[in-house]
Amino acid sequence: MTILSNNKDLTGKVAIVTGSSRGIGASIILKFASRGANVAINYISSKEAAESVAAQARAYGVRAITLKADVSSETEVPAMFETLMKEFGRLDIVVSNSGIEHFGSLTEVTGADIDAVFAVNVKGQYFVAQQAYKHMADFGRVMLTSSISAVKGVPRHAVYAASKAAVQGMTKCLAVDFGPRNITVNCIAAGGVKTDMYTEMSAKYIPGGADMSEGEIEAMLSKWSPLGRVGLPEDVSGVAALIASPDSQWLTGQTFQVSGGAYMV
Repeated sequence: MTILSNNKDLTGKVAIVTGSSRGIGASIILKFASRGANVAINYISSKEAAESVAAQARAYGVRAITLKADVSSETEVPAMFETLMKEFGRLDIVVSNSGIEHFGSLTEVTGADIDAVFAVNVKGQYFVAQQAYKHMADFGRVMLTSSISAVKGVPRHAVYAASKAAVQGMTKCLAVDFGPRNITVNCIAAGGVKTDMYTEMSAKYIPGGADMSEGEIEAMLSKWSPLGRVGLPEDVSGVAALIASPDSQWLTGQTFQVSGGAYMV
C-alpha cells in the first residue's frame, strides 16, 4: 500500500494506532507516516504483519516501531505506552482502532459473549484513552472507533452495536475531560469498508446475504452511502488525517460517520 502526499503537516508528531497490523489501522499508520509523523504499530498476534507495516512507514523517512499488547488488558496497555514514551519521548496522536466483531442469535448469546466484545470494544478503548491522557502532549488528538452499526439496525448484531454505541457516548464525555488540555477527542464510525475481513463479514449485514454473490452484496452495501460505493481503508485514514491535522483544533466530541453515514436503506 503506497500513500502519496506532499502535505507534511504531522512532521515531528508521534502517533500510535492500536490494531494497526492490517486493514484500516494499517492504512491510518501509513497516512500519518506519509505526512511526517513517527508511528507505533500495535498488534496482538501477527508480529510479521506489524513489521511489514512498519517497513512501509519507514519508507516515508519516519521512525516506526511495533508494540505487542492486548488492549483489553489493564496491565499490557500501560506497558505499551511506557515503551512508546521510552522510544519517542513524546506522544501527540492516539487512534484506538482495535475491535472485534460479533454476530449472534438473540436466544443464544451468552454473558461470556457480551463480556468478550465489551472487553475490547469498550473497556479496551477506555484503557487506551486513559493512557493517552497520562502520556500525551497538550494540544494532541485522540480518536476512538465506533461503527455505523451503532445507529443502524442490523440482524443478530445487537451486542456489537451496543458496544459501538457506548463508544460514541464515551467520546462526548472524554472530550470534556481532555478539554482543559486542548486535546481533542473524536470518534470515527465507518460503514462498509473493504478490508481483509470484508468478504467474510459483509454478507452478515444483509438479510439473505449468505445466498448473494459478492457483487450483489456490494451493490446493496453501496446504497448505504450517498456516494454510491462501499468504503476503502484509505477513505477512513483520510478522515483520521483530517482530525489529526493542525486545522482541526476546534473539532471535539464528534462522531464522524464515514461512507455509510447518511442513507439507512
